Amino acid sequence: MATTDDVRLGEEPVVTRDASCLLALLEAIDDEGWDGVSARALLRFAREQIARPLAVDAGLRGAAAAQAEATAWQAMWMSMTKPALRRAQSPWGILWQTARRAVLAEVVAARYGTEPRRAWSLRRSTDGSDPMPIPISLDVLVDGGWEPTSVDGRAFEHALPDLTRVAVGALVAAGWAPELAARVVDAVIELPHPSNDPRSGALGWRRMARQFGLPPWQARRLCVALRGSSDWRGLFACVLADGPRAADSLPMRAALRATKVHRHRSPALAARLAELGGADRPQAEAA
Repeated sequence: MATTDDVRLGEEPVVTRDASCLLALLEAIDDEGWDGVSARALLRFAREQIARPLAVDAGLRGAAAAQAEATAWQAMWMSMTKPALRRAQSPWGILWQTARRAVLAEVVAARYGTEPRRAWSLRRSTDGSDPMPIPISLDVLVDGGWEPTSVDGRAFEHALPDLTRVAVGALVAAGWAPELAARVVDAVIELPHPSNDPRSGALGWRRMARQFGLPPWQARRLCVALRGSSDWRGLFACVLADGPRAADSLPMRAALRATKVHRHRSPALAARLAELGGADRPQAEAA
């Protein structure tokens, strides 16, 4: 972790995604200016570790990805110059949101072939679908800039263990044995990002089926229920975004029940129907 003294020694500091490091770098930049070593390290980190992954995760490639990356990087730079960032409880989260908005603007502009403001207007007049896929893997959520609202770094260290505990508890409540539930959660957390294989939103379920002796349909539903799909947030993303209470919501309980009974609907469909209030009755009858 960089400190104020570290970043004034003339050597380029190591940047880590915690609030104290960011604040120390900004304080050093006050003395060095934006052409100093601290600014170079921070801006390069912002571009390579936040702007670039967001552009790629949005599905952009080539010139469009480069343009989105540059726009997001510039937006973060502007945000770094504002005093409000230093008072924020989660400054890295603010930078990530700033970059994501900039990338979204480029996605919409590329889709409609016009400047971002006009493109947003055209999008609102159509179907209103989200132009950027929901990042559903843990490495995208965490490495992409997600951090706890607390400035206490220990909260971040405990985020994934807490997520594991909540996910295991949710599977047990859905009828899974505790030991198997824990093994399933650990296995799904370690799966690679689904964007590496556009054919499946539950990459790795075949391997998990063999590993745990599960029917293929059940392994696939577990992956979808926990990690989500390209158009539906799974348990992991919901808990990271909304806290442990997300595991006890009616849609999520319906999704997890679908991992136990073959004739139930898929987790995503079960969750959507539960949101409309129509999932429990037909699935209860099917059981």
